[in-house]
Amino acid sequence: MIPFPIFLDSVRWPLAQSSAMKQCFHTIIKPANGKYVGWVEEVPGTITYGQNLAECRRNLKDALLLMVETRRDEARRAMDSNCIVESIVIDTDELEPTPAPLA
Repeated sequence: MIPFPIFLDSVRWPLAQSSAMKQCFHTIIKPANGKYVGWVEEVPGTITYGQNLAECRRNLKDALLLMVETRRDEARRAMDSNCIVESIVIDTDELEPTPAPLA
């Protein structure tokens, strides 16, 4: 028996409800054939498009929220009473510098 509640496939994990958390992700948006294609650097597979820049940005946010929620649910399927759930903070200044875009 697991001594704490796990709600897989639910809207939110109980811990996440107690405190709001903001995370910053980096997007790349590229004009293509009269539309805009965008993706999130840190989350592979988070790619979408829009008829205009505002729509592409909205779609990116929706896609990213869905990817984060899906990956959390998948990761928590292996949880048991021996697992420790906690947050980790990184300083993005520790990352390698981003190379200049190609011309």
